[in-house]
Amino acid sequence: MFLLTPGEISRDYRTLKRFLKILEIMTRFGFQDIADAAWPNWRRRAKKREEPEEAVIRRSRPERLRLLFEALGPTFVKLGQILSTRPDLITAPYADELAKLTEHVTPFSEKEMRGIIHAELGREPEEIFRSFEKTPLAAASIGQVHGAVLKDGTAVVVKIQRPGARETIDVDLDIMFYLARKLEELDAVFARYEPVRIVDEFAYSLRRELNYQIEAANLLRFRKNMEDDDTLVVPRVFLDLSTTRVLTMERIYGDSAALLLTDEKIREKYDLKLVAERGVNSLLKQIFVDGFFHADPHPGNIFLLDGNRISFIDFGMMGRINDEERQYFVRIIDYMLRGEIERMTDVALHLTISGRVSGNRDRFNRDVADLVDENINLPLEKLSVAHILEELLELFNRYKLALKPNLYMMFKALISIEHLGRSFYPDLRIIEMVKPFIQRLKLHSYDPRPMLTHFLDTFGDNMKALNALPMALQDILANMRSGKITLRVEHHRLDDLEETVFITGERLSRSLLVAALLMASGLVVVARIPPFIGEIPLIGMGGFLISGLLSVLILLDDHRQRKKFLREREKRRQSRNH
Repeated sequence: MFLLTPGEISRDYRTLKRFLKILEIMTRFGFQDIADAAWPNWRRRAKKREEPEEAVIRRSRPERLRLLFEALGPTFVKLGQILSTRPDLITAPYADELAKLTEHVTPFSEKEMRGIIHAELGREPEEIFRSFEKTPLAAASIGQVHGAVLKDGTAVVVKIQRPGARETIDVDLDIMFYLARKLEELDAVFARYEPVRIVDEFAYSLRRELNYQIEAANLLRFRKNMEDDDTLVVPRVFLDLSTTRVLTMERIYGDSAALLLTDEKIREKYDLKLVAERGVNSLLKQIFVDGFFHADPHPGNIFLLDGNRISFIDFGMMGRINDEERQYFVRIIDYMLRGEIERMTDVALHLTISGRVSGNRDRFNRDVADLVDENINLPLEKLSVAHILEELLELFNRYKLALKPNLYMMFKALISIEHLGRSFYPDLRIIEMVKPFIQRLKLHSYDPRPMLTHFLDTFGDNMKALNALPMALQDILANMRSGKITLRVEHHRLDDLEETVFITGERLSRSLLVAALLMASGLVVVARIPPFIGEIPLIGMGGFLISGLLSVLILLDDHRQRKKFLREREKRRQSRNH
């Protein structure tokens, strides 16, 4: 009979079939330990009993994980792609290997495409567009993109969500959460990487991608922020032709940055130094001025147009950073340039979830000083913000410090755009480009107007609280005089002590019971009380056998309780560190 924890995996046939298939594939790629932990008796229900091939066994575990995700399909490929950007969560060897993941997705049929457009927009494509390309420009796990021309002659691209994508992703996410919980229970090594939190972040990101109206809103906000920049082209979005499953936006014609990296002739069409500076400056403005930035500026998402103009495409992954976090980041760069290690360390810790070092603080300061010394004396054209951020991330990982997710997106965006900019112009002086934004934010921190605005916005509430203060103080004094003030004491962790006392008493009582049974059996044997088997008293020997069996069961139960206690203690320690 198929038994799983209630509520964690649906009991419908489709989910059960998918779950069994995942366990079979995991075994084929050498992850039998995880499959057995997820469901110890799963092989009894499996149609196939896959065993890992010799060629798979010889590969490293990170390589096998990449092959596993590719075999499991689009949802897991997307998870792997996102994990590849988080070496702080899964370590660098796994991140480097998962970065090789690519989606191999077959486009869905024309009939399905037409059905979705009619269901979402209420008309056939021929009624909406002057022309519509039946063959998609690109296909991915969530949707595919078609070229089209509006009735007024505007060239557009239409992104259409894959049929059943939401249902498939929901099933896979349910299974992912179940597997993540099992991984945390498996042992402390897996638990340290917090697989449930990783899947939770992934689920949030993926479910946002399933709603194309969120991408449309991102595009509208980005276009408004960049309206004064004539070096940047932002595609228009057509809201009357966009829904949660269909997105219509202006088509950008140009050369992708990925193409420039491989084609020397196309590179000659552009002033690469100017293009590099414009791209970096644009992202710096997005982060340090707007606080809303393109979080995936890889070469395929950046197009170059005539006049050395730039265009970002694909607005499904956008990052946000508030004013306080921006201030922290520029202060890190500022303190680093001034060689103030202690201050730099204090501010850097504000970027992490826990905000403090769990290990040796002096050693952490020493490693930060080494990072600064390694970079500070380099010539400007060699000084790299990307290199500094990569080393800072490695340092955080070494001390088990988790960077806040939105700040990690910012780090990765800055690293990506600098690497791309230097591939166009190796002598790009990135620090010189960052300095004006540092100065601007420093001046902004001294501006009294935001504090004055906040004070005026809350002035009414503050006055009400001030007026109520005398009466509240009188009530407190009156209650004190009448003895109505009650002091409440809350205990923490005393329930653990109570549990320990209870378990100790239970173990003692069981031990006394076994000891009494042993003594009674011994007396029966010595007194030679019948019946006998040969010369041996039957009741006495039965007592000895029962005592031995009970002793084994008690030892096994104690061992299980100890393992459970050690796992829970490790989880509490990790929660305190974070």
